[in-house]
Amino acid sequence: MEALDIKKLITDELEVTKTAVLKVADDNSKAEIKKMNDLVEQKFAALNQLPSDVKPEDVTKAIADIKAVVADWADMERLVKEGRFAANGTEGKQFSEALPIALKENVDKIAKLEKGERIKVELKDMTFGNAFTTAGASVTYVRPGIIELPKRKLHIRELLPGGGMGNKSTFDFVKEITGSGSPIAPTAEGALKPQFGLALTETSVRAQWIAGFMKMSVNLLDDVEGMTTFLQSRLPEKLLRVEDEQILDGNGVGSNLLGLQSVGNFTAGAAAVTNRAETLVNAISQLENLNREANGILLNPADWYTLWLYKAATSGEYTLPVNLVERVGGQMFIAGVPVFRSTAERALDYLVGDWTMGANLITREPARVEFFREDGTNAQTNQITVRIEERIALPVYGNDYFIYGSFDAVS
Repeated sequence: MEALDIKKLITDELEVTKTAVLKVADDNSKAEIKKMNDLVEQKFAALNQLPSDVKPEDVTKAIADIKAVVADWADMERLVKEGRFAANGTEGKQFSEALPIALKENVDKIAKLEKGERIKVELKDMTFGNAFTTAGASVTYVRPGIIELPKRKLHIRELLPGGGMGNKSTFDFVKEITGSGSPIAPTAEGALKPQFGLALTETSVRAQWIAGFMKMSVNLLDDVEGMTTFLQSRLPEKLLRVEDEQILDGNGVGSNLLGLQSVGNFTAGAAAVTNRAETLVNAISQLENLNREANGILLNPADWYTLWLYKAATSGEYTLPVNLVERVGGQMFIAGVPVFRSTAERALDYLVGDWTMGANLITREPARVEFFREDGTNAQTNQITVRIEERIALPVYGNDYFIYGSFDAVS
């Protein structure tokens, strides 16, 4: 379908929704309707001004913008019908006024709220006051949910194979260690053949708890829309950040895991060279000389981006080594090995590993968020206890599956 045909369909749909809005509009809402109409005209003007040789993606974006406006018109009809704009010449209510009214109307539902249930509270006849100075003029409701702090883009568990351990406290495995006797060797006919032995050892790691709890007001859980959903998203993120620290740097003492970058679980990288890319290639070579497979490199984002900034001293041109550092989509490769970035890794440190064979993240109890009304003095203080926890083990199968080292600070 041509862009003009699509535009005509959108125009027809828009006229239908505009007519429906105007039919139910009163004097108090017409100012908002005019603003909406002006916005539509601007969008259509932008579409009409597209050049004849416009790229298909630009047409698609322009049409998507107009479709979004059509959706806003449809929402406008609902808002007008519900009386969200000031009626009979009175001003709309501020958020602080509208919320108590809405809660009062839903008091019975809130009183009977059970764990895990949600109540949607409509804020009627509400307008924006000075506290919402950046809100769009045509929007008369608060964005639902709670805006979280940013999440870590990559957690270390995503790089490791997983597994379960059943109803046990330890994860047991058998691995080969250095054998005994003479090595296998060429032997003359009739001569005594060398005897050798294979040595195996049984090892175990204990599943450890990562956990925490918080207390919060029942009123906060009941009155803020999306609070339960927010907690079920935010608390696992906080737990996973601690898990990242344990997987990388846990010291194995007490209830700590023994991390990949802890003594005994890695081989130290060779001395850093001036070029970071070369340092990483040396680490890849070092790992493969141990007969392991390098299949992932972990860097801090600052070091990941530094690799793209190499410039020629004279010309100032970017000079990434061709076929050494490559980018396919959003994934960087060095000597064919994928490079991952996470703020879990310290700046100037690197970890080159055989992630597939070197370690597992074993789950004894998966992460879960639980709510408790009966805990301590909760009944007396009108609070709820929220707990987040998991129980995991981290078996690392040798000290030569990971190369851990640091860059030269100025390279």
